[in-house]
Amino acid sequence: MNTIVSDLKHLIDGDVSNIKEELEAVSQDFGGIIQKQPLIVVRPQNSTDVAKAIQYAVEQDLTISSRAAGHSLSGQSLNQGGILLDMRNLNQIYDFCPDELCFTSDVGVTWKQIVDTSIPHGVIPPVLTNNFEVTLGGTLSAGGLGLSSFRYGSQADNCLGLEVVTGTGDIVWCTPEKNSELFYHVLCGYGQFGIMTKVQNKLRKYRPFTRSYFLCYDDLDSLLNDERFLISEGLVDGLVSLFSPCLLGLSRAGENRIKPIVQWFYRMQITLEVDSENDIDADKLLSNLNFYRHIYTEDLTFDKFIQPIAQVSHPVDKANSWIDVLLPASKVKEYIDIALQRIPSFIDFRTIPVGSFCLLSRNNKMPMFPLPDEDLIVGFGMYPTVPKAQVKPVLEQLNLLTNLGFQMGGKRYMATWVEFELPQWRLQFGDYWSKVNEIKRKYDPHGILNPGFFKYEQVVKTNMNCAYIKSH
Repeated sequence: MNTIVSDLKHLIDGDVSNIKEELEAVSQDFGGIIQKQPLIVVRPQNSTDVAKAIQYAVEQDLTISSRAAGHSLSGQSLNQGGILLDMRNLNQIYDFCPDELCFTSDVGVTWKQIVDTSIPHGVIPPVLTNNFEVTLGGTLSAGGLGLSSFRYGSQADNCLGLEVVTGTGDIVWCTPEKNSELFYHVLCGYGQFGIMTKVQNKLRKYRPFTRSYFLCYDDLDSLLNDERFLISEGLVDGLVSLFSPCLLGLSRAGENRIKPIVQWFYRMQITLEVDSENDIDADKLLSNLNFYRHIYTEDLTFDKFIQPIAQVSHPVDKANSWIDVLLPASKVKEYIDIALQRIPSFIDFRTIPVGSFCLLSRNNKMPMFPLPDEDLIVGFGMYPTVPKAQVKPVLEQLNLLTNLGFQMGGKRYMATWVEFELPQWRLQFGDYWSKVNEIKRKYDPHGILNPGFFKYEQVVKTNMNCAYIKSH
């Protein structure tokens, strides 16, 4: 151990530590379900540090993983017994070009830094998630979805270029035109093919005012039809729905068994981005919708609207067992009906956020972000935070909901809780799965990058440059 620490301290400019408290601080992620402890934490100062750390890991047969805010849910930002790169010191914005609608920065920059820099110039990243404290590298590795993703795709779809360090320690600049294979697989690739160090990303101009309508539905079909109409006609700039249960009583479901009687209501929030509030024809917009009740209207300046409503808490004794299932629109009603019937049987449904969002396949171009084979995609999400002692039965049910989604032609958003074995990885990527394995062998031939999340096919070692990639 002392030799490894000494070697790395001589190799790189950044900090190297094996202090127990610092290792424990990076042994758990936001999910709170998976725990892994690295041998060493390295805090690189630049991409050369990352390259040297990777080259050293290859020489010493150590695994190496990257982490910043640690907001993963399935251990994607953790490492067991190897090197963990804490990327938070890579936090500089280099070129901010509002007139050219782009910027370049380190991957450890947070979206809050970008928003604070952008807003005074009248520009903003096209897609923002509901947590600004996470980093560019983290969400671009996962995809990154927000209220406007049906219009602009994921955050990864708005990336223009990447500096990447591959699994052999090569530093490569890649774009959709140059080194495109690496570009399109590192994005949404969870650090499997290379570690991002710099990012060039799009900006867009924003309008100064927003109006949001909060509409209540008592019928799921009506909600889904209105979502389809609003998105296909391009009538709104933001859309999300939240499902709310109403407990109407209890029924006897068998001997010594009580079943809750639940009526679900659905609140759709639609947002318009405008130059002036006088630009909105509310009657024209709302008259085409079939909601049960218009419950609220909110007018905000754009800079106020985009701010997250609340900080996401992270109690140390709780697990965030969240899932998002991406469904073809033709199957989503059937899936949601089944899911809402099941939820009260395994969790306190009254306190669990449940909802939906929409995507259009034509606006999502990342091969590592698989989508169902329809243009309109509806995401169904549920986000339980439960005591760790109770998480196992909840995860079992969430895995059943995942398999139900696969049966209906759905996919999973892998930034949320994922516990796949090989058959599920094959379903997730379909015919592209063999390509994923091929790219892994090409850019991480020693199989050292971010191990333990993806479970690849076994590959027979035929020479020193072909790794044996484990399937467990």
